[in-house]
Amino acid sequence: MKLLLLLTLIFLTFTTGRAQKIEMPQFFADGMVLQREARVPVWGKGQPGQHIDIRIVKNNQEKATVIAKTKAKIATDGTWKAYLPKMKAGGPYTMILTVTPSGIKKDNNAPAAKIIDNILVGDVFLCSGQSNMELPIRRCMDAVADEVRDYSNDNIRYLKFPHQFNYVSPNDDVRILPWQNITPSNCAEVSGICYFMARELQARYNVPIGIINSAVGGTQVQAWMPRDILAAFDGYDKELQKRKYHQEDWVDSVRRAETTAGMEWENKMNATDTVLQRWNKPGYSFASWKTVNMFTNWSEGKNGSFWFRTSVNIPKHLAGKKAILRFGAMKDADTIFVNGHYVGNTTYEYPPRVYNVKENILREGDNEIIVHLMSQSGMANFTKGKLYQLEIGELVFPIKPEIQMAVGCTMPQKPASTYFVDTPTGLYNAMIAPLQDFPVKGMLWYQGESNQGAPQTYASMLQAMVEAWRTQFRSQFPVVIMQLPGYMAKHDKPIESGWTRIRHQQYLASQNISRAALAPTLDTGEYNDIHPQDKKTAGHRAADQMSRLAYGDKSSQTEVPTPLSARIVDGKAIITFAGTAGELKVKGDKLHDFAVLVNGKYQWAEANITGPATIAVSLPPATTATTVRYCWDDYPQPSLYNAAGTPAPQFEIEVGAKQK
Repeated sequence: MKLLLLLTLIFLTFTTGRAQKIEMPQFFADGMVLQREARVPVWGKGQPGQHIDIRIVKNNQEKATVIAKTKAKIATDGTWKAYLPKMKAGGPYTMILTVTPSGIKKDNNAPAAKIIDNILVGDVFLCSGQSNMELPIRRCMDAVADEVRDYSNDNIRYLKFPHQFNYVSPNDDVRILPWQNITPSNCAEVSGICYFMARELQARYNVPIGIINSAVGGTQVQAWMPRDILAAFDGYDKELQKRKYHQEDWVDSVRRAETTAGMEWENKMNATDTVLQRWNKPGYSFASWKTVNMFTNWSEGKNGSFWFRTSVNIPKHLAGKKAILRFGAMKDADTIFVNGHYVGNTTYEYPPRVYNVKENILREGDNEIIVHLMSQSGMANFTKGKLYQLEIGELVFPIKPEIQMAVGCTMPQKPASTYFVDTPTGLYNAMIAPLQDFPVKGMLWYQGESNQGAPQTYASMLQAMVEAWRTQFRSQFPVVIMQLPGYMAKHDKPIESGWTRIRHQQYLASQNISRAALAPTLDTGEYNDIHPQDKKTAGHRAADQMSRLAYGDKSSQTEVPTPLSARIVDGKAIITFAGTAGELKVKGDKLHDFAVLVNGKYQWAEANITGPATIAVSLPPATTATTVRYCWDDYPQPSLYNAAGTPAPQFEIEVGAKQK
């Protein structure tokens, strides 16, 4: 009996004298931001029956001052959860978690089971969507380099979730990249729109700003919806019965088969390419290569391996210097060589090709550039309107569109591969559900490009998604929706397209979702790039609407000119607007891009500003009812702004109908 008592005392002394192990979600990490003035949940896993004490303390004092504290008991299933009391903005703080085994008196001197340092308390924003939400600063440098060169801010913290998915069930944790503050040296991978929105909000309200970027390029809204919510939409109850949503190894089995087919295609292309192993060998002749204009249909609709050759002539004093080679963008993948030296490659069509040419590669006279373009599907091409040039310091040497070309081989389209992340429910389960009810100040949504093929249910899906997220987060947080910018062509006649319809659906969603606003970006687009670089303007407009919804800033600077009502007076549609910031303004010589419905078809119509908040749109004679549209084009030229310089969004309004 004495021996047993002695062993028990030794065990208790050992267990209370060392830190007990607990687990927490990965986003509870050094550098994080907690939402101010909210009950912040803290949760994880551990040994059932143990007690956890959580303290937030000042980490810059010898004797720690407790800012907030709470405690939890680990349940029989190994999970625990507690809520920190509301805290004011501040920091940096440290979160200290200590564990006491069941039945043992709390030891205030016990070592910490987990310590999280450099925590700020401020405002946290959840940013989600697809590639334009992800687009990093490094892809925007031509537009924003001067803005980021000297800017640092430790009161802005950024967290990015890598791509991850689960179709079968929600995950209980999410992989992360480290929380980071903002400096010129580490901002390259930070989302451009998140960066500029956060900068403006931090400057306006002088509180720490946390950004959680949970976005994945090329994804539809369905991927971000919970299963039970999506099942209510036509066709998805059957879709969700497929084995991919119930079989854990489905992804691996499909991926193995597709990888094998893809490798076989690439191996065949390389084996039959008549240029690949020859162009850089001594004695190779380029005499058989023909001259083409790179912006014509040189591929004749075929896929495979294509080779291009051009040169840039530079003077002697620039020989050997470092340079930047810009070769626009192309479909699909490329590898580029300068004077036989590899300078870079890109594996898909969208990124601008900007490659560093190292020292001692350039030479006096002609410098050979070889481009190996691999077309996998669709129409192989070079994107017109992009920069094609060699830059040496401030000097620019343009690359002419006339270029030598050889066909290495032609191929059928590469076997399709599943874009696994863009599968209904998969991203919600892996990148939203694990956040549980972690509080946020607001949500920014930039998505829709991938839904343009079937846009008719987009507004209702987005509304259902937002309501489901709000239920999960136990918060009616405000939502700012970015309306898609101009892209593709400007048309001579009014059109219907997936791009215009999805913008309209975004507009409808902003009207139907409570505490939601639309941030227009029609004038920030690039006709030849689905990923426009001007994320500063987009971030500014997102910040304006977040200021209005999340901070209650009702000043004119945050207004968007939005149609309220329309009526017919003397043969004209008189449209009244809210959000004029004082008065409506014309950009350019006159208003344009207005269209009216006549006999089932839309036709252009003249419009004029008739008052601080009204415009008049000319109608055909004897018109008693019609619909007016504005900027209903893929690449419109916005002309209607308010006094604050914010453009009206693309909209549609029925004459005589009251708008919400």
